[in-house]
Amino acid sequence: MSDPYPCFFYGSLMSTRVLNSVTRPGPEANLHTVPATIQGYVRYSYHNEPYPGMIATGDELNAAVEGLLVFGHSLMDRFRLDQFEGSEYTREILPVKILAPVPGEYNLMEGKKPIAAGDVVQSYVYVFTGPHAHLDSSRPWDYEAFKKDHLDLWMNTSSDFV
Repeated sequence: MSDPYPCFFYGSLMSTRVLNSVTRPGPEANLHTVPATIQGYVRYSYHNEPYPGMIATGDELNAAVEGLLVFGHSLMDRFRLDQFEGSEYTREILPVKILAPVPGEYNLMEGKKPIAAGDVVQSYVYVFTGPHAHLDSSRPWDYEAFKKDHLDLWMNTSSDFV
């Protein structure tokens, strides 16, 4: 059974390697990913960790976080994601703007019209709700730097994956 909302990822889970290690999708999985943004949030590096936290800014016009919107996770996938995110991240339903068309069975907005680039859909988002002191507000998190500098080491040494 598929979950009713897609999930917006803005950090380490943007990596297919990380996401699949966490959710362990089966051969029947039918996932689809599109680029997306969420307004009114910023993403900072978590102190001494390779992943970020995303917090609200109150600035809906100028603050946005880019990420990926994934359609098709099962309820078991969502349970595994909840466990992975832990106590400092809360799953919320928030509006996310899609930046590319959504093909296939997930392309109907509320069952009425095709989802197009620029549309906003309600999505699960794991928002950082831990102490803001755990985030380094002087260091916006960079996905490309994460992939280059941390992904392989983290995947091979973190207890989340080994």
